[in-house]
Amino acid sequence: MKRGNPFSVLTRLRAIEEKQARASLANTRKAHEQARQKLEELKERHREDIDAGEIIGAMNLRSLQLRGLGSYEMVTAATHAFQQSERSMQAKTDAWRRAASDLDAAERLDQKRKQELAKEAARSADKALDDLMGMLHARSGDGLV
Repeated sequence: MKRGNPFSVLTRLRAIEEKQARASLANTRKAHEQARQKLEELKERHREDIDAGEIIGAMNLRSLQLRGLGSYEMVTAATHAFQQSERSMQAKTDAWRRAASDLDAAERLDQKRKQELAKEAARSADKALDDLMGMLHARSGDGLV
């Protein structure tokens, strides 16, 4: 079984987590935009419901009052839904930022490991070259080279 680079695996996992967080944030933004549009539509409908262009009798006044209360309740419910979607979007934004930060940290760790491996390889190559030169020098002292 091939043993992989643990930092490379960590980086891939962090990249997956970051993509999932970004997708979740996009879905939350879409839901937030829909909640905002619904709130605006309900506010507009609430304003339109209040049309008292003629003399209002007791029955019409009561009907208008009940319609106003109903539309007010709908606007209030939509406002609460909008505020909840704002909180959710903020939480998803924070989660995405953490995931992106974790990904950056994992990439830095992987890069640092690669640099350390390259330095170790260079040191090993230098040592091997020094050993080879020492052996050649020793042979030349024996008259073989």
